[in-house]
Amino acid sequence: MSGILPPDRSSATTPNARLTRERWVVLLVDDEPEVHDVTRLVLADTSFSGIPVELRSAYSAAEAKAFLEAHPETALMLLDVVMEADDAGLRLVNYVRKQLGNTDVQIVVRTGQPGMAPEGEVIPAYDINGYFLKTEMVAQKLQSIVISSLRAFSYIKALRPESAAAEIAPAATARNVQRMALEEDLARSLRKNELHLLAQPQVRLASGVIAAIELMPTWKRGEVVLGPARLADEVADPDLRLRLDDWLIRKGCAWLESWRSAGGPPVCVSVPAFTERIWDGDLLSLLDRHLSSVEAPRGSLDLIVSEAMLQGNATQAREAVALVQSMGVSVTLVDFGNSPMSLPQLQCLLPDRVKIHQSFVRNAAQDRGRSSIARSIIALAHTLGLTVIADGIVSEEDLQFFKWEGCDIGQGDLLAGPMAVADVAGAILSGTVPAPGRNDLH
Repeated sequence: MSGILPPDRSSATTPNARLTRERWVVLLVDDEPEVHDVTRLVLADTSFSGIPVELRSAYSAAEAKAFLEAHPETALMLLDVVMEADDAGLRLVNYVRKQLGNTDVQIVVRTGQPGMAPEGEVIPAYDINGYFLKTEMVAQKLQSIVISSLRAFSYIKALRPESAAAEIAPAATARNVQRMALEEDLARSLRKNELHLLAQPQVRLASGVIAAIELMPTWKRGEVVLGPARLADEVADPDLRLRLDDWLIRKGCAWLESWRSAGGPPVCVSVPAFTERIWDGDLLSLLDRHLSSVEAPRGSLDLIVSEAMLQGNATQAREAVALVQSMGVSVTLVDFGNSPMSLPQLQCLLPDRVKIHQSFVRNAAQDRGRSSIARSIIALAHTLGLTVIADGIVSEEDLQFFKWEGCDIGQGDLLAGPMAVADVAGAILSGTVPAPGRNDLH
């Protein structure tokens, strides 16, 4: 969970917890995306001892293993049993307890198929802290389970902080070494200009005209390709994050200048920001410096920010958003609907555009819960005078749904897949885009 921290709704207190922890990491392991969506909504404003819950997602046991190795501070794992295999969840329990040696993380099994893992067999045989059926998991029950598990975890840590730190240190050290190596490789690739840049068109749903392009940095490291989301997760070094911002803003401004010189019609270039906070003075200086070198019309450059970039100081966030807008740069708030930002907070910040999170876009035409959330976001944003982008449109049914609901812009492989930046001009002028599946790195 990211965003401005919600108020504490728990009356429980834990000695010294506030002094040692910034958030409680809760990992949800389940192969059903809908379970993640609902759980995220239920736990959106949950906190314990004045500290917010941060819900993280893994969609397989393999993803959960990688996450727990990288995040030994995880306090609670909500675990499905049947995933890539009928016993994937139970084997994950043994991996965590025996191979990782993590006896502190609370593990609560949630299963929709009790016949595959009967409670009477699972409780005695596996080192878990709770067992519940998904059908029993109403909102209040889930919140109670999370709070009680966090309380147990905090007491365990309070009883043996030194031994806990000793257990965590080797895994944390290994993870830091891996991260440092990745950051060194990325910095080297940046110096050699070896990063790839793709662009995905954003299409006006009413007219079918390309209104903007979103630049997407991609980096191939061995056999692995890291896109914007992975880069944001993996890169911790503030200087390297700023260098990514510098590279992207420079590329975006150069494309705008070339497009303007060629006499192209108005189009917006949207670039993701990697700097940790939007009010970082270096980021604002980068924007000012690069914009001074081009003659881009106001609003032709757009800065994509996450709620995490706005977290911590509401006044600073609002002033920074206003300053960016005063430079003629629009601001897009991404993943809206999947975070605890309230109406007053959104009204205070007033970005130019909001992007609906993909989890509420895909299958919105058939899923009543997703469609109601999408409608609410569109209505809210339009009330505030904001442009709405539906991100992740992949079906004709969802396209028609968002057209009918008056959503302004659509983005997704059905409309236009990511393409080489060199192909963008032709796509805008011709109104045609490459079909999805022709976007391999080369």
